[in-house]
Parts: sequence; structure tokens; C-alpha cells
Amino acid sequence: MSGTSMDGIDAALLETDGSPTTIYEHWQSSFTYPAEFKILLKAAEYSIRKSANKAISSHKSNVTHIHDDAHKNFSLDFEVFLHEEMNWKDGDSGLNLRDFSVYLNPDDSQKPLSLEAIIQHSTFLHGVLVKDLMRKAGKRIEDIDVIGCHGQTFFHKPRVGISIILNDGQNLADETGIAVINDFRSQDIKAGGQGAPLAPLYHQALAIKDKKWPCAVVNCGGIANITIIPNDKVSDILGFDTGPGNGLIDRFVKQRTNGREHMDMDGHYGLRGTINESVLKVLFEKSLRMEGANYFDMAPPKSLDIGDMGLIPELESLSLEDGCATLEAFTAESIVRSLAFMNTNTLPTFWILVGGGWYNPVIRRELEKGLKQRIDKVKVHLADEIGWKSQAMEAQVFAYLAVRSLYKKPISLPGTTKVPKPTSGGTLFIPKTGASLKVRKIVQCT
Repeated sequence: MSGTSMDGIDAALLETDGSPTTIYEHWQSSFTYPAEFKILLKAAEYSIRKSANKAISSHKSNVTHIHDDAHKNFSLDFEVFLHEEMNWKDGDSGLNLRDFSVYLNPDDSQKPLSLEAIIQHSTFLHGVLVKDLMRKAGKRIEDIDVIGCHGQTFFHKPRVGISIILNDGQNLADETGIAVINDFRSQDIKAGGQGAPLAPLYHQALAIKDKKWPCAVVNCGGIANITIIPNDKVSDILGFDTGPGNGLIDRFVKQRTNGREHMDMDGHYGLRGTINESVLKVLFEKSLRMEGANYFDMAPPKSLDIGDMGLIPELESLSLEDGCATLEAFTAESIVRSLAFMNTNTLPTFWILVGGGWYNPVIRRELEKGLKQRIDKVKVHLADEIGWKSQAMEAQVFAYLAVRSLYKKPISLPGTTKVPKPTSGGTLFIPKTGASLKVRKIVQCT
């Protein structure tokens, strides 16, 4: 799994048949992207978003058209992105323009940068991490049946039927010698769903396995989402994106430090700042508007794209410290306000926090304060405190969903993505060396 923050890849080894009673967590591993590749991925996102928005405004919103346009314009978009979006100058962070070409094309640095080369390099790095994980776990190719690879999200607008998440599944399968499932969201979107969030089924599976329900699971990455698990019935799960996680904070820090820093590490700035209540109020009014509607007023299930969220002009009057503190309070309060859409008499008192956002003490402090004001005897735990692996969680989600996809079991639900009925999904890629015996049998049976 590589998330919207685009800072690296997480991988996890899971043994399961896609049901809560058989989940065995094994090894995990992660890989941090080099600075050059983080910038290249962000540039790819910029180019794809530009093409997608242009296509939507001209009513030509088909994915093939968007891909072709972004591929054609990438070289020009890359330089515009560097200089206009990042205020980047040659030598910033020790990088020169030629370094990007050398990184992506070490054998031919004169080769022009391309969107396809970025996608293929991302796929290659996913394969490197899979092999690293297998080596650490002492596993051979024949020990692994399937890889669930989410791919890199570049654009997600389910209301116009578009979700662009790129990864070369066939290339990854051939490179690793293991069957790959990717493209987890498109079938849900075609059926009328939001395509997100997909983690709730796995959250419920863990809660059933460890007897932790009723509970609420809150994931805080670039975007924050919540899963409410009242019981062990799949039909009763509620899940949706609550608002920003780290996404706006990261953007604000990058802007204020001219790209020298990419996040408020451990709440370094926010802890020294003061929450500006008037700016916080305007954030709820202005920062997440979708086609004229305020996202916070929309009933769930609902989902967000990182591009749906914007920094508001009112933040410009705040110091870096006060801006971080205010945005961190915004993330926490948007989670707390989501309780308004739930039955207040049945709100769970056991809350589990998953994801990198909870390493920021300001977000956690403000969340706990808000929950305690609304829920009697609430208990809030980091996932690692109850034995769940927070760092590996999202990777585990897609391992679990890959197995469910093999068996044609649902991976999305009406209560999580607004899809009309429980829906399976995912696309299977068989390596040129062939799939494992187990995968072959499952595919034949289903």
C-alpha cells in the first residue's frame, strides 16, 4: 500500500481465507521513497489531476482520454509543477533538475521524463518490497498465493465515475512470480458506490477475531476515515471519510517552509501553537465544498479525494505554529462532528486509532478531548496498544481483500461505500510462470 501522502510503501504478510476466524498476521516491511521519487509522484498527480479536471469540465471524463492527455503533457506539466506549485529552484534540498532524469533513467539520463516511466518505477519498487518482505519472513515464491496491490492513487472523483489508481499489475506479477490483484475500487464505482473506504471489512474482521466489538476504528492518513462496528453483522458496519487527516497539515507545512519540510513531525509546530477558533470555524465552512455543498453536511456513506480539500486564505494570517495547531484541531474535530450522523444512544465507548496521523500528539489530544465531551466512559487506544499493527494495517487490508476477491466475496458494502448491494472487485493478473495450485483451484471453482 502506498497512500495519498506518497512517502513510501508498506507491505504485510497475512495468512487468511478471507474470513475473520482465520487471520494470522506474520511479517511486515516498509520502504521510504527517495526525495526525487516523492517529487516525481507528486508531479504525476498534478498532471493527472490537471487532465482529469479539464476532461470533466469538457464532459469527456473517460479514463483513457485522461491518461492520454496526461501522458502527452507530462514533460511540460512537470516543470510547471516544480516552479509554480512547489516554488522549487535548482539546488533546492540538494537536488538539480537533471537529478530527476538520472534517478528515473540511470542508463540514459537524456531520455525525457514520462508518466509511464514513473508508473513502471513505482511498480518496480512495489516488487522490491515484496521480495524484501519474503526474505525477512523466510518465504519462497511458492509459499505465497497472491499479492494484493492497491496501487498509487492520483485522482478519485466517484461522483463522476472516475478513480485513477495506477500500478502495472501484470508487470508486478511477472516480476515477482506471484499472482496479483489490483483495481479494487472500479467495480464498486461502476455499480454506483463511492469506491471508498474499503478498510471497514478488515476492521470488523479484526474486531471479531479479537472480540473487540462494539468499537469504532479511526484511520488517520492523508484523509481520515471511521468504521463503526456495532456487532458482528456485516450488514451493520458503517464507514466513511470524515475529512482531512494529515493532508492539509502537510500541504500547509510544505507551503510555509518552501518545500523544505513535508509534515509537522510529532506535532513539533502544533504543540507550540494556539488554535485559532475563528479560522477553525471558517475551515468547516469553506475548506471542503463539493459542487456547492459542504462535505460536513453530507450524510454518509461518503468519500473524499485529497484534491477536494483546500487551504483557506484565512490561514495566511496565522504563524506556522498556530496554523498547524488549528489544522490539527480541524482534523480531530471533523472526526468528532461525524458522530452527529450516528445514533447517540449506541455510540461505541471503545475507540481504536490506526495510521500515521496519531503520531501527532495534537490531533490525538484534541480527538480525545472532543470524544470525552460527547461519550460517557469513552476509552481511546492506539492500535498497537491492543495488539493490532498500525503501520501494517492498510497493507493488511489489501492482502485480506485480495483473498476475498479471489473467492468472489464482497469487498465493499452499502454501509461503507453506498454501493446498492455487497460487491466484489479487483482484477487478477497471473504471472507468465503461472499461478500457485491454490489460486488455480480457486479460480476454476469461482
